[in-house]
Amino acid sequence: MCKNFLIESNTFSSCHTEQTFRHKQLLTCSTENVIYKIDCIIHNLSYIGYTTTSIKTRFSNNKSHLKTKNASCEIVKHLIELGHDIDFSSTRSYDESLSRCIKVTLIEKVDLDSASTTAEKEAKCETREGYWQTQLKTLHAGGGLNSKDSRKYVTRRKQTRSA
Repeated sequence: MCKNFLIESNTFSSCHTEQTFRHKQLLTCSTENVIYKIDCIIHNLSYIGYTTTSIKTRFSNNKSHLKTKNASCEIVKHLIELGHDIDFSSTRSYDESLSRCIKVTLIEKVDLDSASTTAEKEAKCETREGYWQTQLKTLHAGGGLNSKDSRKYVTRRKQTRSA
């Protein structure tokens, strides 16, 4: 995954706003609890997601879903629906053809308490995901691929707590 798809750089940017950001920490394929960006190179569109596992594991799942045409998230749905030229004949062909369509950038490692429950980890990651969706303008309204606004999750939780 890292060799074919991951962009390693000190900065990352939004193809929707052309704004550039600096990484605040070293991130690798094995880093867990990360916010990531997947860019469709062909259509110049971005998707922001998060994983509480490593990006290597998450991206492996995305690739599996693409191969089985399981539109599990917006980037996979995009790749399926727009018929990107992806060769499924062998693992090597699949990786090479997919790497001509998309690139992955790790944005940040979410700081979590080691005693956090799975639900707490996901909530904090989803909050950061919403922040980056807004900053990088990846929601459909901003011209991106994200359909779910993770910021709404934060608002609902705050309302529930204060009720």
